Amino acid sequence: MRAPRQLFGFLPPWGALQRLSRREQNIFHTAKRYTAVAIVLQVIGAGLLLLVACSGAGGENGSSTVAPMAGPFNTPTSALEVTAPHSTSVISPNITMASQATLSPVTTVSLPANSPSSSAPSESGLSQDGRRLIARVNGQPIYLDVYQKQVEQTEKALIEQGIMAQGEVGEAQRAQLRANVLQGLIDQVLIEQAAAEMGVVVTDEELEQSLHSVVGEDAASLEQWLRMNNMTEEELRAMQRAQLLASKVIAVVSAKVPTVVEQVHARHIFTVDRAKGQALLERLKRGENFAALAQQESEDISTAANGGDLGWFPRDVALMPSIVVQTAFALSVGEISPLVQSEAGYHIIKLEARDNARPLTPEMLLYAQQSAFQAWLAERRAQAIIEHYPSQ
Repeated sequence: MRAPRQLFGFLPPWGALQRLSRREQNIFHTAKRYTAVAIVLQVIGAGLLLLVACSGAGGENGSSTVAPMAGPFNTPTSALEVTAPHSTSVISPNITMASQATLSPVTTVSLPANSPSSSAPSESGLSQDGRRLIARVNGQPIYLDVYQKQVEQTEKALIEQGIMAQGEVGEAQRAQLRANVLQGLIDQVLIEQAAAEMGVVVTDEELEQSLHSVVGEDAASLEQWLRMNNMTEEELRAMQRAQLLASKVIAVVSAKVPTVVEQVHARHIFTVDRAKGQALLERLKRGENFAALAQQESEDISTAANGGDLGWFPRDVALMPSIVVQTAFALSVGEISPLVQSEAGYHIIKLEARDNARPLTPEMLLYAQQSAFQAWLAERRAQAIIEHYPSQ
């Protein structure tokens, strides 16, 4: 008898993911097991906030919003973890590698589709006061020294925590780190510009309250931490203000996400063997009970015990194969699907119920809000004039 596999359920550790087959890497859990999804999304959200809400990007007048640094107030995001070439990313599908143009030794200009090429600023890579730039976003400069400082501080934190690898993998991590830092700086400018358009501001009272909650009353510890991280108190205040501003923009964008959506409740039987799947389908056609057959024959150990129950889920459910979701939503209540294939293997799906207006669970809503913000930010990037300058 073929050994069962846990294809849905809680996410295993990162090291275990690398040992899984490609089939296993592409299918993990159901809408019913959303504790793991919530944890993943909290990590993504924290990483996003650190990279786009706390990153530094100064104006022409020399003022700057300083980048986040590791320490008692911030934790480096797991998005910086890089595995050996050709590995499959399964934890954070919304965090992608930066394009090669981001790290190009020559200036590149990204223009919105409706923008004439003559609108691109100079390619000198210098501000009006002669300060070197790493990028411009809609004419707003991002200074090279701010970028280099954040790269240095983030790399130092990763080395101290034993996250930075050696050799080829380490070099890949450093390249990804530099790309993430630059993208975070660019995204922070986009968020600041959007905040100005929305009329979103951070008051001095909000900033003071936030700083008090972060650093407390221990001035000595704060001063020691600032020295260790090569940071001034003014820079910390600017960083915290940027984080609060980004949080407000995220709240505005995510407020538009519906909390009640169409959802379905389904079961599935899974196998990696097509012939076995066809045989199981024939047994179902002869009238065998779906849940009982799933308990006996499904190779997904995380759902087999409860009759292949996938629980309730919306169309944009996290980390479930799209073919499973599409098939479930196409069925009528009580209908059983033909054998369908995902990258993991073969599925037979039964639709148990449908609700056109079912409230999202807190975890599902968190995922929907994060997806909406990612889409919003991608649109801002696509509409922006972004210039990249050499960092050497």
